[in-house]
Amino acid sequence: MPALLIGGRKQIANCTFALTKLQSDGAKAFARAEIAEHETLKKTFQGLGYDYPVRPAPGTQPDRPAAWLVASGGAPLPVEAAGMVAVDHEVADQCIANYRREMDAFSGREFDKRFIGHQLDEHLALLDKVQTFRRHASPEASAVLAEGQKTIETHIATLKKLMTGFDKNREE
Repeated sequence: MPALLIGGRKQIANCTFALTKLQSDGAKAFARAEIAEHETLKKTFQGLGYDYPVRPAPGTQPDRPAAWLVASGGAPLPVEAAGMVAVDHEVADQCIANYRREMDAFSGREFDKRFIGHQLDEHLALLDKVQTFRRHASPEASAVLAEGQKTIETHIATLKKLMTGFDKNREE
């Protein structure tokens, strides 16, 4: 689940940034809905015991590899697994910085179209993850993921419709 929470953090950050530049009402509505949904999902997973973000472990020495604390399902992950989640967290930070730098070069309709295209790609990848994670999740987490999968599939359809609107040179 930490991977989904990391992806949600990226979505919240990227959509928050995009809202400062989006012009299409459809794209703005989508970005707002994404932020709200990922905030809700984060709280739901926290209620199931999935902790995020990662935290340095007490006693971590500056001259040694960092040790991290990450809980999954209420139980702390082993140091090695927590370290992998911490690296994924760092990759997410880099993704957010690169996204902002790349997208900052665009404005208007071109920004909106690139935002929607990026969201479509991200949702297709998220669908892959959720389908896979459901096969390995607890019954409680699987139920949350099943609802999330329905939302993702709805979002993919919405994003395809928005892209069609941009391709037809009209605003949705």
